[in-house]
Amino acid sequence: MGCVTVWTGVSNVGKTTLLTMITKASIDQNYKVFCFNGEQSKEDYKNNIFKQSSLAEDIFDVEYKDTGIFDSYVNEKQRFKLQAKFGPSLFIFNNEAPRNIDTLITAMKDAMYKYGVKVFVLDNFMQIDMETSDIFQEQSNVMEKLRTFAVNNNVHVHLVAHPRKMTDFQVRLSLYDISGSMNLANKAYNVISIIRVDMMDQESKEFKRLGEKLLNNGYDIKETSTILEVLKTKGVGCGLVPLVFDKKTKAYKEQEQLGSEAKEKLKRAKKKIDEEIF
Repeated sequence: MGCVTVWTGVSNVGKTTLLTMITKASIDQNYKVFCFNGEQSKEDYKNNIFKQSSLAEDIFDVEYKDTGIFDSYVNEKQRFKLQAKFGPSLFIFNNEAPRNIDTLITAMKDAMYKYGVKVFVLDNFMQIDMETSDIFQEQSNVMEKLRTFAVNNNVHVHLVAHPRKMTDFQVRLSLYDISGSMNLANKAYNVISIIRVDMMDQESKEFKRLGEKLLNNGYDIKETSTILEVLKTKGVGCGLVPLVFDKKTKAYKEQEQLGSEAKEKLKRAKKKIDEEIF
C-alpha cells in the first residue's frame, strides 16, 4: 500500500488480461477495487473477471453471425454466483463521464471514502484525457497526482503505460522504453514489463538470454506463454516470472518448475547445441 505499480508491454501481450487478474486476486484477498478501463464496457470487464474465476465447463462460446469470430461467456448459474461475490467489491468507472485526471481522482476518492476501496486499477494511462498541448508536462503532472493520492491515502494504484514506438520484433523492454515522460518510471514504486514469448524471434540473442535466465531458475522457456520482468522495485528484487496462459478462461497461472533431472538434461542438450554451433 502507498505506492504506484506501472505495467508495460508492446501491443497484444496481455496487459489488460493481467490487470483483470490483479483485480480478481485483490478481491479474493478481501480488498475492494476501483477500475478504470477506457477501452472496455463495464459488462465486458466483468465478463473477463468471471471467465478467469470459472472452470472451462462453465464457459460457452458464441459466434457472431457466421463471421468465424467467437466470444465466450460464463453460464447463467455461474454468472449469478460470481455477481454475488464480486458485485459488492468491484467499482467500475463510467466511461461516459469526463476522463481527465481531476475527475478520475475525485471518483477514486469517493470510492475510497464511501466504500473503503484500497486497490485502484487504471487501464490505461493514454485513456486519461490530457488538457494541455504540453504532453510530457501533462503526463508528469498526472503521474504526480496519482502517486500523491496513493501515498497520502495508503492505497495501491496499478497503472498500465504503453511503450514508445518500438522497432520490429522488439518485445523485451527497459525503463527507458515507457512512452511519455521518464517521470512515469521515476515516480513508480514498481515497474513490470510483460513479454509474450510467441512474439519473440526464437533465434535472437534476446530470446536465448531469457531462456538461459529461466533455465537457471528451473524453467523451460519453450513451455512459457508470457514472462513478467520486474524492471524496478523497492521490494524483494528484480527478476523474471514465467506464466502459462489458459485460452478458455483467458487467465494465466505460474509455470511449473522443472525437476532437477529434467533441468540438467535440458542444460546438457543446450550445451551440446552450443558446441556444435561454435
